[in-house]
Amino acid sequence: MDYIIKIKKPKKNIFNDPWVWKMAWQDGRHNIRRLLLFVSSIIVGIASIVAIDSFNENLQQDIDIQAKELLGADLLIRSNGAFDSLFDAQSDTIGLRTAMDVRFASMVLFMNVHGGTRLIQVVARKGDYPFYGQVQSVPPNALGEIYEGRYAVLDENLAIQYEVSSGDSLKLGNAVFKVAGLIQSMPGTNAVSTSFTPSIYISQEHLDATGLIQYGSRYSYRKYFELAETTNVDELIKEIRPELRKFNYRFDTVEEQKEDVGDTFTNLYRFFNLLAFVALILGCIGVASSIHIYVQQKKYTIAVLRCMGASGWQSFNIFFIQSSVIGLVGSILGAALGVLIQLLVPMLFSSLLPVEVSFEIVWSSIFKGILLGVIISMLFSIMPLTLVRKIPPMIVIRSFFEDIAQRSKVQIVSIVLIVLFPWAFAVYQTSSFLYGTAFLGGLIAAFFLLFLVARAIMWLMQRSIPKKATFVWKMGLSNLFRPNNQTTVLVIVIGLGAFLLSTLGQVQQALLGQVAFMGGEERANTVLFDIQPSQREGISELSAKHDLPELQMVPIVTMRLRSVRGREVEELAKDTSVHIGNWALRREYRVTYRDSLIDSETLVDGAFTGSVETGDSIFVSISTNMAEELEVEIGDEVEFDVQGVPMTTYIGSTRDIDWQRIQTNFIFVFPKNVLERAPQFYVMMTRTPDKVTASIFQQELVQLFPNVSAIDLTLILSTLNDFLDKIAFVIRFMALFSVVTGLIVLIGAISNSRFSRLKENVLFRTLGAVKKQIVQLTLIEYSYLGLIASLTGALLSLISSYGLAIFFFEIEYTPSYTDIIAVCVGITLITVFIGWLNTRSVYGDTPVDILRKEGG
Repeated sequence: MDYIIKIKKPKKNIFNDPWVWKMAWQDGRHNIRRLLLFVSSIIVGIASIVAIDSFNENLQQDIDIQAKELLGADLLIRSNGAFDSLFDAQSDTIGLRTAMDVRFASMVLFMNVHGGTRLIQVVARKGDYPFYGQVQSVPPNALGEIYEGRYAVLDENLAIQYEVSSGDSLKLGNAVFKVAGLIQSMPGTNAVSTSFTPSIYISQEHLDATGLIQYGSRYSYRKYFELAETTNVDELIKEIRPELRKFNYRFDTVEEQKEDVGDTFTNLYRFFNLLAFVALILGCIGVASSIHIYVQQKKYTIAVLRCMGASGWQSFNIFFIQSSVIGLVGSILGAALGVLIQLLVPMLFSSLLPVEVSFEIVWSSIFKGILLGVIISMLFSIMPLTLVRKIPPMIVIRSFFEDIAQRSKVQIVSIVLIVLFPWAFAVYQTSSFLYGTAFLGGLIAAFFLLFLVARAIMWLMQRSIPKKATFVWKMGLSNLFRPNNQTTVLVIVIGLGAFLLSTLGQVQQALLGQVAFMGGEERANTVLFDIQPSQREGISELSAKHDLPELQMVPIVTMRLRSVRGREVEELAKDTSVHIGNWALRREYRVTYRDSLIDSETLVDGAFTGSVETGDSIFVSISTNMAEELEVEIGDEVEFDVQGVPMTTYIGSTRDIDWQRIQTNFIFVFPKNVLERAPQFYVMMTRTPDKVTASIFQQELVQLFPNVSAIDLTLILSTLNDFLDKIAFVIRFMALFSVVTGLIVLIGAISNSRFSRLKENVLFRTLGAVKKQIVQLTLIEYSYLGLIASLTGALLSLISSYGLAIFFFEIEYTPSYTDIIAVCVGITLITVFIGWLNTRSVYGDTPVDILRKEGG
């Protein structure tokens, strides 16, 4: 022998064995292409974690910094009517400065050349609110102009919609105002609220001139306070709370506003964190799959090392070092990508957030992402790498070897860690033991079902391939259960991708379906409210003039509770043993009276009373959810305060109400011959056939009945759809992390399976198979895999979508089979396309050239 190969004596410690590190480098640098897919799945998963966690940290920090701007004041007190005069005077001494506004809904008539009417919120202001933050307007001092004369300013989106600019005029009730400017942003408001309820601001000095505040009109008062820095807000609230309860006033503080915003986005954080976690789990599958196939391809190299004296642990360490180092590199690249993505997230959320989100690098999020990526790379590499220690040297002279089924301690420990680590991380991400456990449980259930489907495919194909099938069909279907098949991995990965995409699509369609109420020709699309009894006949005549049907004309009476089951409301509110919500006891109820149920109501218990005679007991009908809240049953006594007049009633029936129906629904329904003489107003529902008719009708309505407001439901639907589209875009953007990771894992799994199929395809070429046959059998295999896996995932999404819609969103659920078909067809085509790409090198060169290139 001209040379001698020396193998150093194996060392137990991986860190002080230079030979292992040298071999890991020498082998790894020649297999970069195969390991790129391994690192890609880590990059995208870590990028999502870092981007979302960094955004979360920045948002929380900005909420803390801009907390006072969320409210615009230190304290806000709200009332559904004018403040008590004594309380109003006493409260002026609370803070350094005070301000007040009156808010109510009304119609506005734009008097520019384009014209138009719109239901808006009138805000009649008094004082210098907001005390904190800046009002962005055009011109900059526009809001101050309303105190200089009969001027108004309006939200910018409203001005854009109706092409209104400074100098134009608008009419509110009986008064005409000149537009002084446009509000772009203001503390205490956000883009979402101004989209649904655009506002017009005027001075309280000119409120009476509008004539819009009448008896029975619904309006609210708000009083804002700037407090001294030394004021203890909690102690102040404790001091004035009895007065607030006495008059049923509500309040907001900076801390409460901050907590409310935080709570609102906590659920959003959880959802996005779970999406990132799914992307990471898919990455884990990609790591395990890539390393498994990589080891299968390197078994002859490992056997040669074993023949030269390397121990099983040294062989294991070589590839463990490779996976760990590449995992570290992928995690660093993923963290860097996450920082770049974080720049996009605030822009996507800008119209949905109440604060301006800044961009700062959050080093704790970067460190967490890198650490997480390294742990996953190491943890999910251990299981497939344990095979390395079992590869015998004799494989060098044998064409096969039997896998050793015996479980080692390393395998058992790794299995335990693989289960515990995702569970611990899920609990950490959701900040809830229950949510984390439930999420991981659902994920495991999906894995298990997809695993069973994969095994069922292999079992069925092994027993059901027709004997008369052609060569191409036999080979293509046999690939589903042959040794080195990728059926299980591909079915799980493809199925999970289809499951996630289909679930998101189904839930979105369910949400949009709840507002798609305009389809029926007989369904109302315009609501008129605040109709006074004296105006009822005139409104009916105006509707008839424009050939608009009077679908409903419903009387409404406002009242409050005095007692429930013989106990006064104040007594119940103070009794800690009673679990009735304070809002249910003290709220203002708007009720109606009629002699029959309507189509959105279903009688659950008792008998509906349509009318009563003088002197008879009054039996009212109550909604089932309010009956549960007030803890009342059939026959229980409920006493109302009907605008100063006490009225004793009894629960006669309970009703289930479909609140999603766009029509007048009420918690309490009285029988006829009871409330006819009570102060009341009417709500009318009609249907306008087109925008032109609606515009002409509303303009004439504003001129003749300025206090009557009209809600154009088509406009609300359009605004709501735009809002839902924004949310859907954000959700799909964040879900893109999971989808991209799934595609990368899919590409990796299919590409790695190429190495398993390589020698078989080369053998087919050697035996005379032509390009067309190899392509056909490949397309058959991947068509079955893609179709069955995506269909399974889509069917599983029906279960998850139903659960989310019914139990989480509490909406009706109707499956969207179009989405299911689109997901199945799309994912199947992607699977087939990637599989076809992998076969191109097989028929591009001669069999000998292919084997030489691939090291065969």
